[in-house]
Amino acid sequence: MATSRVLVPRLYDAATTDFENNGIGVLTDSFDWKIRQEANGAYELEFKYVKDGTYFSEIKNQNIIKAKSNLRDPEQLFTIYAVSKPIDGIVTVKAEHISYRLHYNPLKGKVTVQNGTVGYMLSQILSNTVYPHSFIGTSSSTTQANTTIELCSSREALGGKEGSLLDTFKGEFIFDNFNIRHYPRGGAGVDNGVLIAYGKNLTDAKQDEEIGDTFTSIYPYAQVQDTSGNDVTIRLPEIILNSQYASNFAYPRAMMVDLTGDNVKDVATLRTAGQAYIVNNDIGKPSVNLDISFVDLSQELDDEELASVLALETVNLWDTVTVKFLELGIDVKARVISTVFDPLLNKYVSVELGDVKANISRQFNEIQKEVEQISSDKSFLQASIDDLTNTITNPPAGNVVIYPSMADPQEILIMDTKDINTARNVWRWNAGGLGHSKNGYGGPYEIGMTFDGKIVANMMSTGTLKAINIEGVTITGSAAYLDTLYSSFMPPLPAPQYRQILQIGANGGFSLEAKRDTKPYPAMRFRFNATGDLGVAIEALNEDTGVVNPDRVIRISPYAGVETPFIQSISWCSVGADPDGKVASIDRTSWGTPTLKYVPHVAASFQQGSSALIKQDIEKFADSRMSEKYTATQMINTIEIFSYRLKQSVDRSIFEKTLGFIAETLPPELRADDMAAVDLYKTCSWLWQYAKENEEDKLQLKQEVQGLREEIVATTELLSEQQREIDELKEQMQLLMNKAGE
Repeated sequence: MATSRVLVPRLYDAATTDFENNGIGVLTDSFDWKIRQEANGAYELEFKYVKDGTYFSEIKNQNIIKAKSNLRDPEQLFTIYAVSKPIDGIVTVKAEHISYRLHYNPLKGKVTVQNGTVGYMLSQILSNTVYPHSFIGTSSSTTQANTTIELCSSREALGGKEGSLLDTFKGEFIFDNFNIRHYPRGGAGVDNGVLIAYGKNLTDAKQDEEIGDTFTSIYPYAQVQDTSGNDVTIRLPEIILNSQYASNFAYPRAMMVDLTGDNVKDVATLRTAGQAYIVNNDIGKPSVNLDISFVDLSQELDDEELASVLALETVNLWDTVTVKFLELGIDVKARVISTVFDPLLNKYVSVELGDVKANISRQFNEIQKEVEQISSDKSFLQASIDDLTNTITNPPAGNVVIYPSMADPQEILIMDTKDINTARNVWRWNAGGLGHSKNGYGGPYEIGMTFDGKIVANMMSTGTLKAINIEGVTITGSAAYLDTLYSSFMPPLPAPQYRQILQIGANGGFSLEAKRDTKPYPAMRFRFNATGDLGVAIEALNEDTGVVNPDRVIRISPYAGVETPFIQSISWCSVGADPDGKVASIDRTSWGTPTLKYVPHVAASFQQGSSALIKQDIEKFADSRMSEKYTATQMINTIEIFSYRLKQSVDRSIFEKTLGFIAETLPPELRADDMAAVDLYKTCSWLWQYAKENEEDKLQLKQEVQGLREEIVATTELLSEQQREIDELKEQMQLLMNKAGE
């Protein structure tokens, strides 16, 4: 496989002309590069860049990127034309090949080629532009032709418009920075003998369809004249001519081929023409269209197939490769018609192989539908032409009169009688115009054309009608291509009546308005926003000043989300997310940034879905393994309460502290699944369990207190009894002492 030094893409200022340096810098903070190049088609670049990257501020429209688009050619220049809004701290950047500059450089005037070559037309186009440029064009084609082209960009003059270089001379373009090289058909690219085996593991749904549509044989016929001059159809006695590959297919497929002309005069010459048709059109060979991705091929292919596919990494756009259809035993030449290259990894992401026949067969159904549509669209015109032809070629009897006389010819009259006084159907042609009357010479003339350009008719049939203004009631057709579309409709009563005004194009872009005729501004407007965040807006306006009411606006954008001051529903109002998603109330300015900021959520109550219908493995806490780990009391004792300031509050100069949890310090049983938030439902459940455990402790304490009370009462009674006994003993001792004293 060819090797090449990896060159990291570099960024340059829009005004740069010298690219033999690193410019603004090397884009090392980039990833996911894709440079798509199509045969005579798109040539664009796309990659992703981190918002915190070194050169993020320089990633902007018009700046230039230099990157490799394949392994063989020099680095190419691309102009940035789109930078997305940051999503999760990453932007997507799109750029177009430097040759697209010719899209924005119109031709100054008409380019005319009379029996000239491609090289001559190239030089005429590139030297006839409005703005100076550095592009140089060459061609190896010697074909000569005639064409004229004007009122288009110089890129369109190269290809993409009737009368363009490709339209006139056909062929193949290679765009190499400021060098434009044209080759005759089949001249671009090389054939280095690259072989790819189709079959076994390497398969493709589109390619299988192409194989299924391959014809193995033809049924030739032709129209010739017999000896009497009558047209007759001749066929071959064997009816079918097989290609050399017919036996390779399980079932034959024959196509009808009309070879009338082609020097066919009899059966022998019909057979010769048929055999030549088979060879010239590769009958029996499958058309090729393979889109081969290089991602994880080593896991899908055996060693032999992998080697053949990896050989594709040596090819370029327009190169020729050989595709071997293993099951059919047929080899077919194919061209590289599209590549996707990653310059950072220095390898192809995918390569598409195809051929002219494949492209034609793939597009045939679409083209046929367009042809049928065009035929349908033009059938009315053909019917009008047929009707006019029939009327002109089979006219009613008429009389041509020079009026008033040959000596003084003022008018030509074609009448249904010779007498001007009795004629009813009159064609009258004079210096004022041409007209027809069904009511005699005096008119009225309901069909006609005046000398100053007015046409009066009941119906007009035409292929193309060009006009500055068309006024009427109804225009009916299948398609309309307009720079500006304007419609104004006032619905009937009842009031209030708002005129419905639709405008597409011009300076207003797309808008739909509801406006009262008595007010200078609309009350409501629906419009596209194509200058800021792409999206749509529904706005309520002050009908007297035209100022948009900020509390009456709905905006929808894939880049800025949905903006509305009010969401309502008659009953339930649901917000959806994926099963593993979340619904967050965030500061809208933080959306799309690496760090979201949250805002308070106010509600009358918060209800947690908690039905047994949505749960399983239900058991009481006391019976669960969780209770074996620790009690709710133990859980509460492990948790600390902190005071803190929110960073987003400090950013708004709010320095008041608040109380709360720190998610990282909490046990997993209290944290949300992402471990960065507190789960309030879990917290409430643990607090409830803590309360239950407290109730049990309180009951036990009450019982203990009651026992103590009873013991105190019993002790008090015992002490009272003992006190009585002591008092009695005191009395007895006192009596004894009294007696002893006597």
